[in-house]
Amino acid sequence: MFLTKNMKIECFDEFGFLLWYWAPVAYDAYLKNNLELTKSKIGTKPVFYFSKNHYEEFGHHDPPMLRKILRPTENYLNCYTNEGPKFVNNDDWTPPPYKEFFKNDLFVYDKPILTINNKNNREWGRLPYNYFNSEVLDKLFNLLKKDYQIVYIRLPDDNVKYKFQRDIGQGRVNIGDKELLLKHPEVIDIETLLSETNKNYNELQFMLLSNSEHHITPAGDAVVPSYFGGEVLIYNCPDCNSSDRGVWKTGSWMEKLSGSKIYGFNDYDDLFNDVKNRWL
Repeated sequence: MFLTKNMKIECFDEFGFLLWYWAPVAYDAYLKNNLELTKSKIGTKPVFYFSKNHYEEFGHHDPPMLRKILRPTENYLNCYTNEGPKFVNNDDWTPPPYKEFFKNDLFVYDKPILTINNKNNREWGRLPYNYFNSEVLDKLFNLLKKDYQIVYIRLPDDNVKYKFQRDIGQGRVNIGDKELLLKHPEVIDIETLLSETNKNYNELQFMLLSNSEHHITPAGDAVVPSYFGGEVLIYNCPDCNSSDRGVWKTGSWMEKLSGSKIYGFNDYDDLFNDVKNRWL
């Protein structure tokens, strides 16, 4: 349907599907001088930076349009497997080189950057499951801040001010991270940087991730840092809807997004131990 001359790609699926499928298909069309325009959610210009005609508007497809696009070739749920969906082997799927494009001299520090992505939204209409609570964050900060410049990345509460769109159904809860950051002034909060620049959330996030080879992230958000090379350590809760999803496990097909090395954990202590052995 979309793989035609002068492609017009309109996509309003969950953010992960934008990065898994729509951005690579659009970028491949761009490389072949075959992309006319892209249209997607608020704050997606950095995702489709290569599109000369990119338009943003509020919208969300649930279930994702990808389900219809892939049928009957394959089930879109194959994205959640360790080996990955079939479309990654197609000659019209080329992940955009975000790390190369967004790498910069603006965010460079005396110590190497280590990014910690996090989230505070409800999952499956209930509580946050794939996230780092204040106790876990405190342990990570204390463990790593001597050797690394930690940059903490979480969606701010004000999506209008920072120009991004939340996926539908993502109610937020207080996880105590902002209070904890006051006790760790060495840690840089992306929201602080946002207040000092006119860049939107995704552009700034991409710039920070581009300058790092060390990424810690919960499942879900892990799609983003997996685009930026280096090593990506993913926490996936042991008892929730995503527990058995292979995409968040070691050696996941998401390594094809940028050549990053992915390591998955279902236990905080296992993640801590790996951090010590791998990076300290």
